[in-house]
Amino acid sequence: MSLSLYNNFGVSVLAITAVLNESYSLPMSKITLIFPLINHQEMLNYLSRKSTNVKSLDKLIVEKTVFFSNFNKRYYDSLSTTINALQYLFDQGYIEFKNNEVHLIKPMEYSKKMGDRSKKIFLASKNISLIFNEMVEKLYLNLRIEL
Repeated sequence: MSLSLYNNFGVSVLAITAVLNESYSLPMSKITLIFPLINHQEMLNYLSRKSTNVKSLDKLIVEKTVFFSNFNKRYYDSLSTTINALQYLFDQGYIEFKNNEVHLIKPMEYSKKMGDRSKKIFLASKNISLIFNEMVEKLYLNLRIEL
């Protein structure tokens, strides 16, 4: 396994858990949007700022259009990593699947030992959770994901 794939797997596990710490349960269709959001370094930096308060995805796209220029590609490139991360989290007892949703069983807490990127992911998870308050159809349409 290449180091970049290994790192992406770990980051995806952490990101899914961090967002579920905020939301407690999400449909799979929203879970698959987490990694492409946090894997873009500028977007992660923006979403993790304490001064950033995302009102809606529409507003974020208008303000930071460049963050979304290749979102469709990032989405499809990250699907297998996301599925593998979900399988790992399920096997380790962190999540369960009920009624077409992923439910958090055991939260993962941030520790300084996890590093700076992990801290940003935990901070960004609050804004990602707010973005996910919108209907999934609207999210996919606005993010221009080709189904």
